[in-house]
Amino acid sequence: MTPHAIAHADQLTAACRDALTALHAIAEDGRGYLAERPAAVPWLAAQASVFVRALTVGTVELCPHLGSSPQVVHAAAWAPGRLVCTGCVAALRPGPDEDATCDRCRCRPRRLYPGAAAFGPVLLAYGLCPSCLRVTGLAPARGRTRAGRR
Repeated sequence: MTPHAIAHADQLTAACRDALTALHAIAEDGRGYLAERPAAVPWLAAQASVFVRALTVGTVELCPHLGSSPQVVHAAAWAPGRLVCTGCVAALRPGPDEDATCDRCRCRPRRLYPGAAAFGPVLLAYGLCPSCLRVTGLAPARGRTRAGRR
């Protein structure tokens, strides 16, 4: 392995670790539910594949601060194909209608449960209705039952 490849791998490892740290902070602060093993949840895995496909075919929309160096990247189920840096995460904020819509079944429930999952260095945010929260098996982190807007 070349020194450049080793440095790149080290940066990727650090970005993945930083994403997990941020994910746990979200759960600890009660701002959302933590998906411990997102790849095991078919709906979350499908959401991640949307971003992989967009990256592969070149249709992904990137914020201007994302370069070739690995870093934590933010995505949202309500904004498929869009990736932003930590500084631009507010650009992912959903509009009022989208903010009241379940990202899985598209219903407009009285309550939405915000959640997040890490796929490597990518943090994926989502909001689910009570029914979809149960169906997907995405239980509240540490028994919290925080409900509200994203």
